[in-house]
Amino acid sequence: MIEKIVILYDNRAAEGLIPDWGFSTFIEGETNILFDTGAKAEILEKNAATLSINLSDIDSIFISHNYWDHTGGLKTVTEKAPHADIFVPESDAEFFEEEVGEKGIVIPVEDPTVIAPEIFSTGMMPTGMRDPAFEHALVAKTEKGSILVTGCSHPGIERIAEEAVRLSEEKLYMIIGGFHLYKKDETSIKKIAEKLMDFTEFVAPCHCTGNSGIEVFKETFKDRFIDCRAGTEIAF
Repeated sequence: MIEKIVILYDNRAAEGLIPDWGFSTFIEGETNILFDTGAKAEILEKNAATLSINLSDIDSIFISHNYWDHTGGLKTVTEKAPHADIFVPESDAEFFEEEVGEKGIVIPVEDPTVIAPEIFSTGMMPTGMRDPAFEHALVAKTEKGSILVTGCSHPGIERIAEEAVRLSEEKLYMIIGGFHLYKKDETSIKKIAEKLMDFTEFVAPCHCTGNSGIEVFKETFKDRFIDCRAGTEIAF
């Protein structure tokens, strides 16, 4: 069960932190998990230090998909936490094994997989793209309910949310991460936002959701919307 999430890397940032295109979040609990590693290691390190997050305290690393804005800090993180298990889509396991060498243990994920007690992967979901072809997301139990953490949601945020609900067997408490809507028009985003209201109580969209998409979710979810950027801390 997790207790807190701290956004380390995002296109937007709170004062004193560095914004940059990419995503990473620290998931704190009995097992500390780093979800994705942003695009640039130096920004990830600086933001983590500002937020008093020690990257060597990471027990596991969860890479949502093999894309530069989510994997850029991986080598640096594995140097600081060489003991960490690294959960990656099975389709890209060979790439990540070469990337980290002997620093860290790469664990390929194909089907829904337990990452830690009450924390699991949705399993690989097809993106409909050549690169990356697959992506997985993380579902975790909190005292307030299950949450879903997404990287870029290339398979479709609605599909991922539906699968998370199926696996957790309950409506989600919150969805956090990139929804990959920055190229969509506001009408399409509005329909997606309204559909997600059936799957989750709160949303915290960031990264590739896009500024207009974030505004649509804010208008749709109202007091169920959480402003999310580097520096955001959410306790459960």
